[in-house]
This record gives sequence, structure tokens and C-alpha cells, in this order.
Amino acid sequence: MVVQRITAGLLLLIGFLAMAASHTFPFLDDLSEPAESAVAIGGAACLLAGVWLWLRKPADRSSAPSTGDGESP
Repeated sequence: MVVQRITAGLLLLIGFLAMAASHTFPFLDDLSEPAESAVAIGGAACLLAGVWLWLRKPADRSSAPSTGDGESP
């Protein structure tokens, strides 16, 4: 779970930096239009992957099968 959260945090940071770079930094004006689009799309993909990882529930590690009815025996 810790590795998942660290990875999600890194992806969110990369995504936010890419999105900020695509809208504010002047050095991207020297890039071609497809390269600017690639930075924006890559940033959006990193943001989406980071959110997905952050909200994903960890795998159930118990070996006992659950009945799923919510009642205790």
C-alpha cells in the first residue's frame, strides 16, 4: 500500500508539473504543436493514473473465503 501511494504521489507530481509547463512556461513555445500536445496529454495521463492508484483499494490478503452477506456466524 505504501509503494502504491508513493507511486501515485510521483505520478500526480509529474502530471501537475507537465500541466503547469504546458500552460505557463515560455520555453514550450519553441516546441512544435505536436510536442506541446504530447506534454499536455502525458501530463493528463499521469494525473489520471495517479488518481486511480491513490483511490484503488489494496488487494484482499486474507486466505479465508468471505460469504459477502455481511452476517457473522
